[in-house]
Amino acid sequence: MEVHHHPDLHHKPKPWKEYLLEGFMIFIAVMMGFFAESVREDITANKKENEYVRSFVNDLAKDSLALNETILENQKKLSGLDSLLRLANADLADMGNRQRLYTYAAGSISFYSRFISNDATMMQLKNSGGLQYIRHHHAADSIAQYDQEMRSIYAAETPYAKSINDGLDAMSQLIVFNLKDSNQFRSNHLPLLTNDPQKIAVFFNKISLEEGWTHNYILNMSARLPAVINLRNFLKTEYNIDE
Repeated sequence: MEVHHHPDLHHKPKPWKEYLLEGFMIFIAVMMGFFAESVREDITANKKENEYVRSFVNDLAKDSLALNETILENQKKLSGLDSLLRLANADLADMGNRQRLYTYAAGSISFYSRFISNDATMMQLKNSGGLQYIRHHHAADSIAQYDQEMRSIYAAETPYAKSINDGLDAMSQLIVFNLKDSNQFRSNHLPLLTNDPQKIAVFFNKISLEEGWTHNYILNMSARLPAVINLRNFLKTEYNIDE
């Protein structure tokens, strides 16, 4: 008779040290995975932070140029308005004064030069959660403050633009528009639509307001130009950006 021996179903328990070692190895594997993921996320965040800042620094350079250009253009406009206002008490029946009235009015009243910030990177930072990647000390706060500075310039533009519209309306009631660029403009035929002293005074009042709001707009931009330059230099230093 053949006899079969059944295997022993009773194994000896592992030593407790073996269980401890296995648990420790699992813990190490989990922790290594966690640290690897953390390092990967940190590298990605650093890369995005530097990309955002470099792009923003380029935008600041463009803003600096645009501000300088807009300031210079409005200073020229202001000079023309100043010359125009010197005619407020002049005899407009004199053809020399009439010529100057047409010249200064045509060159200054309708001139409109506005500053528009290069805000592509700023919009990404604000709308795509990009500010979370800006982790250097004070950098995020400085960028947010810069956004407020730009809003102040836009606020100053509102009365500036309105004063130009008011000036154009006043000019339309005093000067014949279709003579501004014609041969008649250089002739002695430069009529006024009214000789009423009160209406002429209203015209110069509106031009005076346009001058004031233009001056205010220039001051507003000039006051914020250093902030553009300082923020750009600060970010270049913080992030070791060389150009």
